[in-house]
Amino acid sequence: MIPQYLKIKGLYSYKSLQEIDFYNLTDATLFGIFGSVGSGKSSILEAIVFALYGDTERLNKSGDERYYNMTNLSSSELFIEFTCLAGKDDTKYRFVVQGKRSNKNFKEVKVERKAYQWLNETWMPVSLEDVTENAIGLSYENFRRTVIIPQGNFQEFIELKGRDRSEMMKVLFGLERFDLAEKNKRLTERNLQELQRIEGQLLSLGEDTPESIAQQEQELQLKKELSKSLEAELLLKRNEEKQQDELLKLFSNLNATTRRHELLKEKEKWFKMREEKLKLYEKCVLNFKSLFDQKTIKEKEYNREKNEINANRATLADKQSRFQSILIELDKIKPFYEKREEYIEKAKELNTIKSLKTIEKDKNTLQERITKGKELIKNKEVIIQGLLQDKHILEQNLEKRKAELKEQKTELKLDEELLHLRVQKSLQKFADALKDNEPCPLCGSVHHPEILSSHEDFDVKISLVVSQKESLKTEIEQAEARIKNTLAQIEKENADRTSYEKALSKLTEQLAGFEAQKEVFSGQLKFLNWSDYDSLGIADIETQQIQAESEHKRIIESFTRLDIEHRSIEGLIKTTEGVLTTLLANLDKQTKALQTIQHSINLQLKQDGFLTEAEVQEILKQNLMIEKERQEIQAFQTDLQATEQTLEQLLKDTEGRKYDAEAHTQIKETIKISETRFNDLKKEEGRLEKEIQSAIENLKTRQLLTAEKKRLEIRKDNLDTLQKLFKANGFVDFVSSIYLKNLANAANERFHRMTRHQLHLEINADNDFEVRDLLNGGKTRLLKTLSGGQKFQAALSLALALADNIHNRVQSRHNFFFLDEGFGSLDKESLQIVFETLKSLRKENRIVGIISHVEELQQEIQTYLKIENTEDGSKVSKSW
Repeated sequence: MIPQYLKIKGLYSYKSLQEIDFYNLTDATLFGIFGSVGSGKSSILEAIVFALYGDTERLNKSGDERYYNMTNLSSSELFIEFTCLAGKDDTKYRFVVQGKRSNKNFKEVKVERKAYQWLNETWMPVSLEDVTENAIGLSYENFRRTVIIPQGNFQEFIELKGRDRSEMMKVLFGLERFDLAEKNKRLTERNLQELQRIEGQLLSLGEDTPESIAQQEQELQLKKELSKSLEAELLLKRNEEKQQDELLKLFSNLNATTRRHELLKEKEKWFKMREEKLKLYEKCVLNFKSLFDQKTIKEKEYNREKNEINANRATLADKQSRFQSILIELDKIKPFYEKREEYIEKAKELNTIKSLKTIEKDKNTLQERITKGKELIKNKEVIIQGLLQDKHILEQNLEKRKAELKEQKTELKLDEELLHLRVQKSLQKFADALKDNEPCPLCGSVHHPEILSSHEDFDVKISLVVSQKESLKTEIEQAEARIKNTLAQIEKENADRTSYEKALSKLTEQLAGFEAQKEVFSGQLKFLNWSDYDSLGIADIETQQIQAESEHKRIIESFTRLDIEHRSIEGLIKTTEGVLTTLLANLDKQTKALQTIQHSINLQLKQDGFLTEAEVQEILKQNLMIEKERQEIQAFQTDLQATEQTLEQLLKDTEGRKYDAEAHTQIKETIKISETRFNDLKKEEGRLEKEIQSAIENLKTRQLLTAEKKRLEIRKDNLDTLQKLFKANGFVDFVSSIYLKNLANAANERFHRMTRHQLHLEINADNDFEVRDLLNGGKTRLLKTLSGGQKFQAALSLALALADNIHNRVQSRHNFFFLDEGFGSLDKESLQIVFETLKSLRKENRIVGIISHVEELQQEIQTYLKIENTEDGSKVSKSW
């Protein structure tokens, strides 16, 4: 297993997300993870182990509230994501641990672990058990002992007791396959069961012996001889029975054949009549059937020809009658057809007359409009003259009023009077305001002897004067307005008169045009006179025009139709006459053919002795199935002949012989008794044969089972011996000691180099480690007596040898080793030995990770991670 990437958040002292990329670390082959005590170094290994196995050394699965204590108290979630390569194909795996603290219960943290495998460029979910067991190939405990060794466990292997070390070796190397005690026990039990089964089978086989089998064979031979004798006797009886059966059958056949012969003889006369009748029918069919059929065919053809002739004659008569009718109709319509163009010309001239009528109507309308126009113009002139007179009168009155206004005296008098009245009115206002002993506003006098009386109505006088002046102005303005209106009306009437005169001029021109058109259209009339239609309206003329056109069309269509029908019927008459000629010729041929056939029939009747044709027809009406009749008659004759022959043979066979039914019955009873006895003997033979065969097989089986029993008894003794050997894991311990010795030999390859060939590891009789001191006469002493540095070298050599074996067993391509060991108890010299030992591993292409707080190691290892525990939790920094 090679780590690639690790993410941690919320685990122990790791509050925020920390990420570790192992690429540079593993590329250096020897790297370190350093930090002070309590900084969170070991938590990195614990995160990896927990992601892989879901287990941790610090906390138990139950009782320690493991997930609560693993989660940082300041964090609400726990997160671990570990990516690594594992297996012989370096398959990439990802392990994810996610935990979340409950909102209701602070101590409740739910954790979920998942595993993924990189397949087809994506992460696919896989079973956790499959990955840890199949890819990594180690249990949780042995993974901690061989790959990632937590703090304090590095030297555990060399300090284990012999029994515990053997158990560890058993798990690591799969030595349980050498623990054969249970397998041997199961084999012993199965062997015992098989032995008991065989003994039971031997008991069930009975006590058959070769002597008892020989006695049964003698008894069987006697039974066979007796049955053979009885079988010969039974054969004679059966032959006798067979003769009686044949005799019974012979007499039975004789009786049946006699009865059948009598029955056939009774039918013989009737079949002879059928035979004669058939011969006569065949004769008629042979000599007359063909002639009658020919006659029938010819008669049908004759009648058909005759019917066709009659039909054609009727058709010809109809066509000739229709032809004459058409000729009459053609003679009637021909004069009209020859004059058919006159109807067209009449229709054209009627259209011209219709145009003349329209012109005449338009002319009259124009004439009326001209008359009305002249009257309008005349009326306009009268109106204009009246308006001119009104204008003149208005102008005279206007001049008169203007003259009045121009009179200066009148104007001045009115002005003075108006001024005087206005002064008087003003003085009246002052007079009304005067009071005694108050100064006058005009003269200043305080005495007012003659105050202007207010009874004089100055307002009325003033209004009267103003009214007279305004009345004159109004009359002048009104007169001017009337004159202006009169002038405008005169101008309008003059314009209307001019318009009417122009329109009248145009109407006069149109009237002249209509007169010219009338002259032209009148000149086009050749067949009709204009005067004849003077009293008719346009609608009547249109009706006559349509009638003329329709008559023209009717005459052409009628003549054309009659002419086509005339020609068609004329052709049909000729065709029908030709067909009649042919049909009459064919009818004559049919008549002659019928006469010939009738002559042949009469001649054949005479030859065959028939008087009339009807006599033959009656015979043919039977409509016999000749072949069927012949077969039935032949079958009867054959049956009769065969029956007579059979009867004759049976009479010969039974001549001088007699059937005895009682003797026949007696023989059957005797045979039945003999067969019963014979069958009983055969059953006895079968029973004896089965018993003998069973006894022989039982004897053979007994011999085989006895041999198998002896073999199983020998196997039982051998298994008992092996059970003693395998008892108390003796064989496993033996194999484990061999593996342990091999492991020590492999570890010595490094341990020798590390100790400069001074020390050698060995295994004693109790499977404990000893060290042979080669510098002190090769004496041995316990491994515990070594110094701290030497003990580290020994433990490291054994751990590496063990790791090599494990990696080879799981077929891993990489050799990775992670050591979490403080080394704080080692002196400077031992520490130097440890470091030199670790550096030497680089030559072996082995990846080793060291977790320590010792500063001397930090100075010697160039590639490392630095872990610091800050206020924000543990932080990871890199050396590169």
